[in-house]
Amino acid sequence: MSNWIVGIDLGGTNLKAGIVDTDGGVLHRLSTKTDSDSDTQTISNQILELIAETIRGAQIKESDILGIGLGSPGLVDKAGETILFSPNLPRWRNIPIKHIVSERFSKPCVLENDANAAAWGEKWVGAGKKVKSLVMLTLGTGVGGGIVIDNKLWRGANNVAAEIGHMVIQIDGPLCNCGNRGCVEVFASATGMVRRFKELLDNGALSSLKGSGEITARMINDAAIQGDKVSLDVIEETGRYLGITLTNIMHVLNPEMIVLAGGMAGAGELLMGPIRRVTTQRAFEASYQDTKIVFSELGNDAGIIGAAGCLLKELEISA
Repeated sequence: MSNWIVGIDLGGTNLKAGIVDTDGGVLHRLSTKTDSDSDTQTISNQILELIAETIRGAQIKESDILGIGLGSPGLVDKAGETILFSPNLPRWRNIPIKHIVSERFSKPCVLENDANAAAWGEKWVGAGKKVKSLVMLTLGTGVGGGIVIDNKLWRGANNVAAEIGHMVIQIDGPLCNCGNRGCVEVFASATGMVRRFKELLDNGALSSLKGSGEITARMINDAAIQGDKVSLDVIEETGRYLGITLTNIMHVLNPEMIVLAGGMAGAGELLMGPIRRVTTQRAFEASYQDTKIVFSELGNDAGIIGAAGCLLKELEISA
């Protein structure tokens, strides 16, 4: 009997894949850099090869696979078949990836927004397994969002709900990759944090990272842990922006839990501290008092586990 699902997390920086069992356990993982500047055919071929290589690496057969769950950044069409648009992957437009994958492997396939998939992973076997409602933010190259209400993913009328990263929090703010200005993503993503850090260095701020070459969010996190003031200030500011974002979420949805995931979660309490301070100050007490704000339990596996869980849910097996 087939007991395995391929879960795919199509990120702006990395493509991640895993062989997942029907209880949410990961047998094997694989990751490769996202070929984001390539044409649609090259991108599709990269995804197909990643799936095949992951199955080989797990030492199982394609016939052992129940199906394939795909989590993609950006907008997915209403039918759940095509990647329409991804702000951080400008050449990912109108890719009928569900059909391409199903045809190649002759297996059922589900296409879901990547943050929706990660949210479902946390609901299924992660931090949110005991709650009925949660909102998840994925803090990486961009800021993704996923919403679970009454134990069901909320996708909206046209399958494009939960684009939390593109909530506008500053009406005349910096230009976002989506074409709008002042989005959460501009301020609170890893990309936005690096941009603001560089601006401070350009304006004469002194940091231990000055002269370190290409700056990354992980470098800023590590420097902050070592006491670098500029890094600490940038993470503090990022936390405040996220605090405002979470306050808005609490006022609109009043979820039982908000889960934060992605590479920026590595800042730990340095990031969580200002988030909690701002939500305590800004949110209605009735909104925040029963809302738990936590980091992901599944970490980097949330996307692949959640994508697999979405496939199981589609097949009405266990997730």
